[in-house]
Amino acid sequence: MVRFIHAADLHLDRPFDGLTQLPETIRQRAADSTFSALTRLIDAVLREDPDFLIISGDIFDNNHRSIKAQRLFVREMNRLRAASIPVYLVYGNHDHVNREWGHLRMPDHVHVFPEMPSVFSVTCADGQVVNLYGFSYHQRWIHEDRVLQYHKRGHADYHIAILHGEIRNESAEGHYAPFLIRELDESGFDYWALGHIHKRQQLPSSVPAWYPGNLQGLSFKTSELGAKGASLVELDHDGAQVQFLPTAELEWAQASLGFSGPVSADQLERALTSFKEKERMQHKGAFIRIDLSFADPGIPGFKVEEIVQELVDALNGDEEEMDDFIWLIPGAVTFRTSWDKQQVLSSPHFLGDLFRFIEKPGSVNQASDLLYMHRIGRNYLDPLNGEDQEEIRRKSEQLLADALIGQQLENNE
Repeated sequence: MVRFIHAADLHLDRPFDGLTQLPETIRQRAADSTFSALTRLIDAVLREDPDFLIISGDIFDNNHRSIKAQRLFVREMNRLRAASIPVYLVYGNHDHVNREWGHLRMPDHVHVFPEMPSVFSVTCADGQVVNLYGFSYHQRWIHEDRVLQYHKRGHADYHIAILHGEIRNESAEGHYAPFLIRELDESGFDYWALGHIHKRQQLPSSVPAWYPGNLQGLSFKTSELGAKGASLVELDHDGAQVQFLPTAELEWAQASLGFSGPVSADQLERALTSFKEKERMQHKGAFIRIDLSFADPGIPGFKVEEIVQELVDALNGDEEEMDDFIWLIPGAVTFRTSWDKQQVLSSPHFLGDLFRFIEKPGSVNQASDLLYMHRIGRNYLDPLNGEDQEEIRRKSEQLLADALIGQQLENNE
């Protein structure tokens, strides 16, 4: 067995432009978050003492590579050099090889792959020989399929491929070394250490093929939300055991709250304060975009929006000196239609027919059968339990009521 840590997409020194008007302490912490995540990664490497570290591209956020970012990266690599832990890395589309930038010399235990697929060999402490394969981007876009250029060489106990790239979309030209999953299956490699996609995921391949995600979330994009980190991989000839190693300095998240009936500033203040304290138990610092919905709030919508904005500003004012800050960003404020479920169910009209179908036993399974019949759906989706099915019914009924009852009211005006 070999043990290694697989990381990708550090994006060191990425300009922080996702939010404005932050207190200086929080703004600086966010601006330094990619550096903090790298330090947390190296702390984890030293703690786990693996055979080697793999970094699958986009170490720097742009091909200029600020001296500040380079110095910090070299400093952290020297910590691994002192512990005799080698590093194998490729550069990606964000930090492609550019001979015009002034670069600092990497320590000699950091092995950087050249512009064409090449191989490095490492002998682990227990004598196992591992061949590692990869290439670095020489320009921003790589249109050709580089997987086809990966070929196992020589004798080794394990062959690991490092690739910064994306799954090929048959309907569009790929810019980032596009590949097909079946090519990974047919390659004969023991593990594919992937980078470029910021969402942590295992590809549905017959061989272990993982995107570890980025070390630090960077915005409210779906791929940037939630816990971020690297992978500790234990690889033997039966497959790979992959464990998540958290590294993020702070998190980006989305949430929603719903209110029914008349609301007041006092009620909203209590609800938002309670929400923040619950979130504080789960995060060590987070930006949370919160969507709010209201049914029959009893006051005009514009007034509700004004109260929400003032409350969020006031509550955020308490967070400036908090290590585990929860910074709220108002998202969508929507207004739902009020309706009586039993009255709709007894209605002879079209909406009543829809609700009666939704409430039938087996209706959710019938609606989701196509998804679960798909091979990827079967492999990656857990079966729906009773609670899941009830939530799907509830949300479906609300969506239909908002669309159809609201439309009916408009037609009657």
